[in-house]
Amino acid sequence: MRIALPALIASMALAALAALPAAASASAPVIPAKDRGAPVLSGTYQRLDGAPINLARLRGRVVLVVNTASHCGYTSQYGPLEQLWRDSRAKGVIVLGVPSNDFQQEYPSDALVKRFCKRNFGVSFPMLRISKVSGPKAIPLFRGLSSPSWSSEPQWNFNKYLVDARGRPAMYFPSSEEPDSPAIASAIDALLAERKA
Repeated sequence: MRIALPALIASMALAALAALPAAASASAPVIPAKDRGAPVLSGTYQRLDGAPINLARLRGRVVLVVNTASHCGYTSQYGPLEQLWRDSRAKGVIVLGVPSNDFQQEYPSDALVKRFCKRNFGVSFPMLRISKVSGPKAIPLFRGLSSPSWSSEPQWNFNKYLVDARGRPAMYFPSSEEPDSPAIASAIDALLAERKA
């Protein structure tokens, strides 16, 4: 039995779309509360400058967690991430960057990452030390973020995870989703509205 090439290509495209995490193409701005899973904002980590940050203190806000890298095709996203932080932190939105060398695109030291981000993008949002974000040695924060069935562990740099005010994962966006996209803005607005309810 022979299958026409256009039909085969269409079939392969549908299969590829079906394999994407549901959240990446969900029509709702965020995952329903009952499907979000356990809180992930816990534990004390170190910032790039070595100062401690207790993630539990971020609860009550909407947190956008992003695994970052300094030498990636998506590194320019630092600009809109910083703008989002500056425009939205007074509303209760936190941007949290987590530099990682999981994909061999990060500087070898926290000091170099800090200098690069400040010099090139004026980054002032909180950033953790260089960390593992994928695989069995991923830090607990990223193990929690990728554990819901609708989410995904980072396959590349600049994956974005929204966390609700109770500290639970609420939405996942792949690297290609720009921080200032309408989808991310809608999801943040939905979580801010929940926070006020």
